[in-house]
Amino acid sequence: MARQTKLQKRRARNNILFSLLFFALVMMTVAAAVWWNSQRKPGLDPVTYCPLEGPQGQRVVLIDRTDPFNLAQKTSLDIFIKQLVESTPAGQLLSVYVLGDDFQANTKPLFELCNPGDGHEKSQLTDNVKALKQQYLKHFIEPMLSVTEGMMSAASAKESPILEMLQLVNLNSIQKHNIKGDITLYILSDMLQNSKALNMYGKPVSFETYESSYAATKLFVNFSNIKVEVHLVNSSPRSLNPVVLDFWKAYFDKAGVKDITFHALAG
Repeated sequence: MARQTKLQKRRARNNILFSLLFFALVMMTVAAAVWWNSQRKPGLDPVTYCPLEGPQGQRVVLIDRTDPFNLAQKTSLDIFIKQLVESTPAGQLLSVYVLGDDFQANTKPLFELCNPGDGHEKSQLTDNVKALKQQYLKHFIEPMLSVTEGMMSAASAKESPILEMLQLVNLNSIQKHNIKGDITLYILSDMLQNSKALNMYGKPVSFETYESSYAATKLFVNFSNIKVEVHLVNSSPRSLNPVVLDFWKAYFDKAGVKDITFHALAG
């Protein structure tokens, strides 16, 4: 058998070297693809901007506009909403309801979207950070900040069906979604119930008296493991009546809330 020439030996070495380099390039490409995919988090629902596996928590806001807000109250409300929306973690669902005398016309949330995140924790290598920031501002921040418009010009309503609205909020948002994290309900109201079920504008009614009524059985709500924050709007001296506060403390205790706190809204 003829011996290989120097040229043939050189070509053989070059072929081996080329094969090794090609194999290394392929392995680097595969490794890069694996790393890139590992950096990408699961996508978001295109409608709700929630993680595809479901919201990681929920914040529900119920704003009582059965009476108009004065300037100080409106300013306090704006500050509350701004702080709330900016502090809502990415992946959590934010739902906002407005209470009017015709609660059946407000059974759906005025706003309900997850915080999609502003992209600050993302990498330019795996995501379009600029587009994420624009999405966050246009579809989450701006519409949420607009929910307080018209609060000062609202006409006084004939009724204030707080109990009825709490039941619908529970059914249409809290019970509807598969929430894996904490749920907090924020109520901004004078907490003066006024409907056929119960009228707090007359003689004060204790929760024990209400609990024994037929309306209480129809309007019962299960708020198990939910945190509740009541921000009292001082629209009437009646809202500061200890009997009224005791009523709502007993109501939420009966509903099984995880925690209940009361705050005064400035104004």
